[in-house]
Amino acid sequence: IRSGHLVSFPTETVYGLGCHAIDPTAVKRVFEAKERPLTDPLIVHVNEATTALNLWDASSSSSSSSAENLEQRALQALTDGFWPG
Repeated sequence: IRSGHLVSFPTETVYGLGCHAIDPTAVKRVFEAKERPLTDPLIVHVNEATTALNLWDASSSSSSSSAENLEQRALQALTDGFWPG
């Protein structure tokens, strides 16, 4: 995974195809291998709520600091209430 290769993993019903989620080249390989349109997003699995929150923050396109603060508080409340699950 660290070198950009794809991996296959079992799920409850099918096998999944995965990669390092923040490696753009590896992500592109998943889309190509699955013949998936780029408009159909992938799921990212993480082991800690803080990692999920950091990934969300890194991809945030909000320009208003009050909107970012509200978004961050909402995400924190959701992870506090439902993590893991």
